[in-house]
Amino acid sequence: MRNPLLYISLSLLLAPTKYATAQVRPAPRSVAAAPVQPCNTFSGRVMANDKPLAGVSVFVKGTSIILITNEEGFFTLPAQVTQFPTLSVSAAGYGPEEHTYTSCAPVTVEMQLLPGTRIKQHGKRKGFIMKTGS
Repeated sequence: MRNPLLYISLSLLLAPTKYATAQVRPAPRSVAAAPVQPCNTFSGRVMANDKPLAGVSVFVKGTSIILITNEEGFFTLPAQVTQFPTLSVSAAGYGPEEHTYTSCAPVTVEMQLLPGTRIKQHGKRKGFIMKTGS
């Protein structure tokens, strides 16, 4: 006597099907992102009202690196900074600014005067910052 289970199984497999079958395609492979090339240097300039700001503190977050801008407002981070850094920029009389690099291109950070701050433009104290009013 023949095995009835084997007969039923084979007849189900060989019988024509009335139902449509879906074709399964393999999922597309994700393209691996190209490795990010480190920048040779990060640099920038700090400005206020289209004029360079000298003596501004530039702090690289997550490190102990603090720079001061030169007389033309420029700064360059040391070569040990290889990942895209976040800068915290501050100067007396100006609101603090933060900037995160997204490329190797030099940046310009625009500082805004705090309300009630004025800069004396004449006399021996040119560029002296005074706080007026309360």
